[in-house]
Amino acid sequence: MGNDAIECHGLSRQFGARMAVSDLEFSVPSGIVFGFLGPNGAGKTTTVRLMVGMLQPSSGSLRVLGHDPVAEGEWVRTRCGVMLDGVGLYDRLSARRNLEFAARIARLNKSEGRQRVDASLQRVGLWDRREDRVSGFSKGMRQKLGLARALIADPEMLILDEPTAGLDPANIVMVRELLLSLAEDAGRSVFLCTHLLAEAQRICDQVAIIRGGRLLAMGEPNKLGEAQLPSVRLTLSGYDGDSSTALNLPQGAQMARLSAQEWRATLGDPQDIEALVAALVAGGVGVRAVIPEQVSLEEEYMRLVGGNADE
Repeated sequence: MGNDAIECHGLSRQFGARMAVSDLEFSVPSGIVFGFLGPNGAGKTTTVRLMVGMLQPSSGSLRVLGHDPVAEGEWVRTRCGVMLDGVGLYDRLSARRNLEFAARIARLNKSEGRQRVDASLQRVGLWDRREDRVSGFSKGMRQKLGLARALIADPEMLILDEPTAGLDPANIVMVRELLLSLAEDAGRSVFLCTHLLAEAQRICDQVAIIRGGRLLAMGEPNKLGEAQLPSVRLTLSGYDGDSSTALNLPQGAQMARLSAQEWRATLGDPQDIEALVAALVAGGVGVRAVIPEQVSLEEEYMRLVGGNADE
């Protein structure tokens, strides 16, 4: 086994005439939080089901923790804490009984299982509701219990499909801090499907964006937009935009008004910021503030995916 928690090579999955996942090619290093992003119907859940051996690829290869999920599905599932969309809890059982059942499946002895159950309930904030039946739980509480169940076996990797769905802001922060601590603990890997782009930018070391089953982009969340033209936000006085042609602005620089004194300059080269400021000052423009802008993950996501889902 190498240093990658997940390796996909030409991974595809077809349902009839529909290609749900098409020629995915990526790898996920061990010990990081990896965000898997895309609209509804993009192929995220299909990919997760391939990863845990619930589906077989139509073509290509996949390795999870160095093993084939189809040929060695039980091995993979015993070492991965999995939380799928819908959770799949037993409504007639209490929160504690659900986790005790998961502990037995994980083949933990009674003493260790009890300790893991108690620790998981406390970790996700459900200790006070441990004896309550799941049938009375809200969606957010069910999501937290599903996450607790994924933690029972102390897995090498967590595979989570929308773990924050239905959670309020305080519990989203709790899950964020939990995932970060888990990734830092002994190099544990986290594979996270989410629609919360701001959260993904905060906690993910790397992200991949897919649509229509195809990989659109992959990399560090703060660097995905680097290929776009650099821009800088300016606070100016004595500038109305009409005098741009009289100024010796760098080649390719474009000025766009944001407010009375706020402007955005799009540049052809990141090194042109100093030349831009010098040209403005030489033309008698007062430059009160210069703030280089960075393309956010959300902006890059919307540029790649657009506003419409695939379903």
